[in-house]
Amino acid sequence: MIYISVKEASKKWGITERRIRILCSEGRVDGVIRSGWAWNIPITAQKPGDGRKIRHVKNFDLRTGTINFTPLNTIREALKNSKVSQEDFLSYFDSSVNRFLSSIFLTENIKPNQVISIVNGEFVKELTLNQHILIKNAKSIIVNFFFETGLSSFAGNGSKANPFFSEKRLSLIQDRLYSGIDDFHKASFRDVEIPFAGAWAQDNRTYNVKVQMETLLVQCDNEWTSINGVVKSAFLFGELLRIKPFEEHSFLFASLILVGSLLDCGYPLTVISTEDFLELKADLSLTLKRGNYNKILRVFEKSIESEYFIISNLEK
Repeated sequence: MIYISVKEASKKWGITERRIRILCSEGRVDGVIRSGWAWNIPITAQKPGDGRKIRHVKNFDLRTGTINFTPLNTIREALKNSKVSQEDFLSYFDSSVNRFLSSIFLTENIKPNQVISIVNGEFVKELTLNQHILIKNAKSIIVNFFFETGLSSFAGNGSKANPFFSEKRLSLIQDRLYSGIDDFHKASFRDVEIPFAGAWAQDNRTYNVKVQMETLLVQCDNEWTSINGVVKSAFLFGELLRIKPFEEHSFLFASLILVGSLLDCGYPLTVISTEDFLELKADLSLTLKRGNYNKILRVFEKSIESEYFIISNLEK
């Protein structure tokens, strides 16, 4: 990889050196490496979007309603001090991923028992080879998230990026999802204009998907850092469903990013039963129209509490 200096990037992008240093420190320049006081910028790095435009389009609220986050915070702290053995926890996590995928792939018209058969190495003749690969790739992405972040004291190897998600990384995750299915078509955001927010925002302006994704990632790394991790993850999930950054598998992609965000924030997966999953889809429709995340957060809270109950019993 060839790197350029801040001064060279300033000439290339037409913005001040001071502004570039700020963008680097905010994690908005993909692939940048800090060496002492200097920033080394990949020569292939793209100029970040216009921050003024981003500030202009992000003035709307996502609402949580009335919810007590103390139980969720307690679970996160308890996981940090868990005495479950590494072997038992890895076994639990593998099971939780399989259960998570069993629900999520209902949106791909794949039955839970078929998902379980595929992750166990079996071939399901009713499904295509590409469907088999898609399920395998989705599990691989989640397991990779786990080994990057760990879950509190479990398994993390210190390789977690900061920020955890960036435009480049989301594209790489989408590429990984398609690995073995379409290796020649590299993921890129849809080049379309869509409304900026739902009807609740009373905002009829439209912006390109790329601009809206830049806005979302800036919010995730700045405004949302001080809120509860489950809320942050839910907001990210809902906004990805609204924006639909890539052409296909929107729900699957958003669900994988939800998992990565939850693990990054110290929470287990939101494993949702088939019955609750149907309820979640109905609640999502309302959320995307009104911006109210209360019902979705209730479903996530119930799921996380159930998963923690399983984990805590492993200590006994």
